[in-house]
Amino acid sequence: MDLIMKIKVENIFKSKDFTDKKTGVITEGKWKLQGFDNISMEDGSKQMKLIDISLPEIEAPKYQKKIGEVVELKVATYIANGRVGFYGIV
Repeated sequence: MDLIMKIKVENIFKSKDFTDKKTGVITEGKWKLQGFDNISMEDGSKQMKLIDISLPEIEAPKYQKKIGEVVELKVATYIANGRVGFYGIV
């Protein structure tokens, strides 16, 4: 089963490298696609939130030219701090 997200590309950027404080190992920053999502609030209202979707490095150039356009992106999900997150897959 494939999960396809349809989202308007607001921005593409490469995040900063991460240095593990205990080991000193540096992990290269990931490419991220940013778009807005409407989040349902407890009172029934909607809040627009900017979301980041990690992209495989090979996929990033394809989306850099699509800022302002609605794209379909193959994604997988994860849970962090009780919220669903997304990351792009090839």
